[in-house]
Amino acid sequence: MRKKVFHFGKKVLTHELISGSFYLFIAVILSGFFAFLLNLFFARSLTKPDYGIYASLLSLITLLTIPASSLTPIVVRFAGDYYAKGEEAKLKKFYIKMTKFIVFLAIGIFFIFLIVSPLIKNFLKLDNFLYIPLVGFITATSYLTIVNNGFLQGLLKFPFVAFTQISGAIFRILAGVVLIFLGFKVFGAVWASFFSFLLVFILGFIPLRFLFKKSNDIGVKVPVRELMNYAVPATIAIFCLSSFISTDVILVKHFFNPVQAGLYGGMSLIGKVIFYFTAPIPTVMFPLLIKRHAKNQSYSRLFYLSLLLVIIPSFLISGFYFLLPAFTTKFFLGKGYEAIIPFVGIFGAYIGVFSLLNVCVNLFLSLKKTFVYVPVLIGSILQVGLIYLFHSNFYQVIFVSMSISGLLFLGLLSYFIFGTKGFTSLENKVYS
Repeated sequence: MRKKVFHFGKKVLTHELISGSFYLFIAVILSGFFAFLLNLFFARSLTKPDYGIYASLLSLITLLTIPASSLTPIVVRFAGDYYAKGEEAKLKKFYIKMTKFIVFLAIGIFFIFLIVSPLIKNFLKLDNFLYIPLVGFITATSYLTIVNNGFLQGLLKFPFVAFTQISGAIFRILAGVVLIFLGFKVFGAVWASFFSFLLVFILGFIPLRFLFKKSNDIGVKVPVRELMNYAVPATIAIFCLSSFISTDVILVKHFFNPVQAGLYGGMSLIGKVIFYFTAPIPTVMFPLLIKRHAKNQSYSRLFYLSLLLVIIPSFLISGFYFLLPAFTTKFFLGKGYEAIIPFVGIFGAYIGVFSLLNVCVNLFLSLKKTFVYVPVLIGSILQVGLIYLFHSNFYQVIFVSMSISGLLFLGLLSYFIFGTKGFTSLENKVYS
């Protein structure tokens, strides 16, 4: 009996979905911890005005790197497919094409920043014009990591992905501390992010060096039309999905007073712990599904296992929020946020539902079912419209977001299980 339990436990722990998610989870936890330590150091080393400038610039960088999350799955989708089929020549061609595209995109981002620098400087009330071109340069550099990171995920190099993320976080701490001690102040704090992105970019070449070996790839073409047919709707789907957990915060900031907006922002931070805790699972599931689909292998169990691995922690954490909302609020936010205690549990449940929706959308995109962008786009528009109409209190805002996420999740799950001719015909009309 003990042997059976041992072998079962070993089989579970070595499952590629669980092991891959574990590596990314460790990377997320450690990177977040290192970022917390560095921000604590900056807060104590910089003056309050300087730290305010740094915080606003960091938020700007974070906001502008969100579109990168829409591009990465596209790289993973095609790189994983070519790798699973052993089409190394296509893999190399695709790498070159995507690298060229990202380089041009990064250059474009930098020049846009140069043009709009005066507007951003005035909006953020900055005392130095050079902050904005620097942010543009760092944002452009961060986009260069998209191709290497996407290829590493597509090739299932999750331990190395985790290694690069942790290495980048550690290097950021070292660079930040050294530059602050050298007297570079805000510039030193911001430059630390650049060195972190640069290290991640350089390290990414190590497992991908086989792509730079000479090979006979004459006449090999990457299907650009197929790439665009996937890229456009996939980008819309991921962007609209991401908007679900950011649009509510923005609309609350618009409709409620500053104090209430701050309270909702704190509640959102607590709820998103569930999303960040479970996010590695669909990230790992995505290339694994591509691999199995490319080899005509069964993938249903992998999908259901992914759902289960998201449901369990989501249920446990949100349940903890319901049982101990006061302790949860004080633990994460400290004093002054007692007004959100009644809402913490229900908001955690909403993020749990959203996390399940995230798994479903990633499933469809991994199988090239890009028509999924249609219901996700409609859902994101409905969220904005309904919150615009119903925002008397936090309950209404949360209920709107949870209802739409829940209906989308149930609809996509039902389609996967039972299938419908309506969706199939829609897909054929849009992408024929």
